[in-house]
Amino acid sequence: MSGSGRDEFTPIAEQVPFDNSTNGFVSEDVQAAIEEIANEVDTSASPGFTWGSSGNVTANSWLLNDTVPSNKAGRAIFLTTATLEYVFVRCELASTFNIEVYEHDGTTFTLITTVSIIAARAGDFPIASLPVTTGKELSMKLVSGSAKNPVVGCVLKGSFS
Repeated sequence: MSGSGRDEFTPIAEQVPFDNSTNGFVSEDVQAAIEEIANEVDTSASPGFTWGSSGNVTANSWLLNDTVPSNKAGRAIFLTTATLEYVFVRCELASTFNIEVYEHDGTTFTLITTVSIIAARAGDFPIASLPVTTGKELSMKLVSGSAKNPVVGCVLKGSFS
């Protein structure tokens, strides 16, 4: 106790109120908010999951997952209730081309979305929370036009379970 006559104590997180009125949380205390956010993760290793290819890449070319064509071995979707939130594209020179995003299991390919670069070297595409399937893989394919040294990336949102 201090000389001020007040009791001093350190509250624990579940004793501290949390204002959830403007942020989409349902939690009413800080501890619950921490636990809530721990279950909802925006997964993005800097700069995110990426695919690319060196040199001039032409139509109907699968981009590489490291050094392997992404239709042979794509990026694993390991999150539950995963959604595709964002796609970004970069290349060396201004170009016009389309990129298709697929999910697959090595045999069956499902088109998720297409993004278009028109006379540019970069594009950023917010996606409207498109669901993707846990346990499948993501792949990227340049389907029309061409690009020099393209890199395509994405951000997924979901939960670890």
